[in-house]
Amino acid sequence: MLTRRPFLAKMLGLVSLQPLVSWGQDATKRLLPKNPPVWTGFGLNGGSEQARYDLTRAYVKKTSGFELSDSRAFLSLSKDLKNLLANQQKGKIEFKDKVEFGENLLLGFAHDYETTFGARFERNGESANTLFIFMAGVGLILNFDKSSGWRIVSSFPFLLRMEQPAGDLNNIKEKAVGYMADAYKSYSKAFSQMVGRFNKWDQGFSTNTFARLTKSSIHKDALEKLSAYKIQNFLNEELIGFSTNAALCNNLDIPLLPFQENDALGKRYAVKFSDDLSAQSAQISIPEADLKFEIVLRFVDKQVTVSSQKGVNIVRRKVVIRLIVMDYQETFINVLASSTGEDRMPLNTTEDDTPERDIVFFDRLIDQTLNNLLMGMVTKNESQLASVEVKLSSLAPAIPRLLKLCANTR
Repeated sequence: MLTRRPFLAKMLGLVSLQPLVSWGQDATKRLLPKNPPVWTGFGLNGGSEQARYDLTRAYVKKTSGFELSDSRAFLSLSKDLKNLLANQQKGKIEFKDKVEFGENLLLGFAHDYETTFGARFERNGESANTLFIFMAGVGLILNFDKSSGWRIVSSFPFLLRMEQPAGDLNNIKEKAVGYMADAYKSYSKAFSQMVGRFNKWDQGFSTNTFARLTKSSIHKDALEKLSAYKIQNFLNEELIGFSTNAALCNNLDIPLLPFQENDALGKRYAVKFSDDLSAQSAQISIPEADLKFEIVLRFVDKQVTVSSQKGVNIVRRKVVIRLIVMDYQETFINVLASSTGEDRMPLNTTEDDTPERDIVFFDRLIDQTLNNLLMGMVTKNESQLASVEVKLSSLAPAIPRLLKLCANTR
């Protein structure tokens, strides 16, 4: 989110490395269930009255007549999810009405976050009004203990980004509600794929090493730029946090505890699932994380160049992120990574140069930077890291430690 190029040139790619001692506990303790987890349905994290569920609230009301707080609100969705999981994840999930405490794990799907906006954007090679819907959720595998109640055994966050034609850009939320049936179908398919990756009940779950994104923040200089572009309310700490959480899970191939928001989830995660099982009204304990991540949006910039020769306006956007990685003792990675993207619009146009278009490109750049940084570390790919202005040599001493901790979480 600036103009300090000499300063950034020195900072990019720098890594703070601590002595490689005490790499965390080996994942020798594993929970080995006798049977697959029992499906407990779909639910919301937190109260149904929260503004972040406005699209789902309107969709449920429109299609079923139920308020979001009604236990019947997600009956149809949960039924569709059950059928999808029964077909795609056969043998990995049980479906029954009663849970045997101490014997069964539970599998649930918690919805965390949603938002929408519209922008003029390229579709099929031409500028068109486009609707964007973002939905962030997490799959939860839970265990019950009489002394502590329900506790997370494993969890896997993901983020759905969906694009649809918008017509005009009026009444965007109303248009988004009209697409929510399609959005939830895509959302459910994404969840099922994540279940396939992370519900490895027959191999057991780590019980003594957990990973979590504990903080998402925006540097004050970046926030000033976002405010100048009029996108600070959308491209905020919450969206960046959910996006980062999904990128960590996907690229590092590790389960992550639910994102700890700035308004403090604390050690409890409140989800009311749709199916009538024993976890219905219980809060869920979140274990302490041994592997912790923080993300900082450090810098953004946008420069427009008028090219009469090419007949276009060239827009170059840049982002810099800081990724911090800690174990239970210390910070062992503190790295800046950067990406630049080019966007072309008709010469001297102002119609397409909107805050919403900036949202699209900055979001994509942040995601691209994270993906290349994380995958570059995992594969020790020098060119991939170089694409985000990070030197492999500066990260190399810390990568084995990261990979060992990641392996211990699985």
